[in-house]
Amino acid sequence: MIKGVNKRVVEITSTDNEYFERAVLYVRSDKLDLPSAKLEEEAREYVGRIAPKRESDAVSLILKLSLAAASILAVTLVIYLIIFL
Repeated sequence: MIKGVNKRVVEITSTDNEYFERAVLYVRSDKLDLPSAKLEEEAREYVGRIAPKRESDAVSLILKLSLAAASILAVTLVIYLIIFL
């Protein structure tokens, strides 16, 4: 079975991402009349939002997770002190 014969495709070949070299997006049928430049702009914006960013984002994630773990540890300590002291 062949699908998508009447679909318009936007292919992003430079994702600026170390993990992904290319992204292929299928345009919704109600948006087929938009100019190619607009579709490409929207595609790049979307890919930029969903793809992992640079290492600084990974560092930020590690810091956030560390802060969350420290918070849980602090709450656990407070509960322990309340119960056993």
